[in-house]
Amino acid sequence: MVVVAIIAVLAAVVVPSFIKEGTRAKYTGEVNPMFAELGTREDAYKVEAGSYLAAPAFPTAANASGTDVTTMSTAWISLRVLPSSGKLMCSYIVATGASGVAPSANAAWPAWLTDATVAITPGVGWYFIKATCPSNEYFTASWDNKIRSETP
Repeated sequence: MVVVAIIAVLAAVVVPSFIKEGTRAKYTGEVNPMFAELGTREDAYKVEAGSYLAAPAFPTAANASGTDVTTMSTAWISLRVLPSSGKLMCSYIVATGASGVAPSANAAWPAWLTDATVAITPGVGWYFIKATCPSNEYFTASWDNKIRSETP
């Protein structure tokens, strides 16, 4: 009887944690290649046009079952973005700014991101990418390529 109780308590603790990690892995499996793709495309665009290109949220909302990505906005087409799959679960937004402009003043800046090494004012033009997934947000930037997560 005691053994059954111990197993029940362990299952109550372990199973939700296991499910949460599985969900997080599903989203990071999409976010990592999309951030790499968007960063590469932004850098190439800057070489061609002289500045980074802001891109509105695409897809417009996060969806756990995925959103078809065959129709993209003009900015995403201009960047020549090739999504990592035909359906995206997370929504991606690219914000840009000029030298001396604080990225944290941008409306798309994640409220949870308060790290002093990231919340700076770059001395050159910049971009940041925010992914909003059904259960978490992710962030990366031209001045700090580390992928940060709302919930570590």
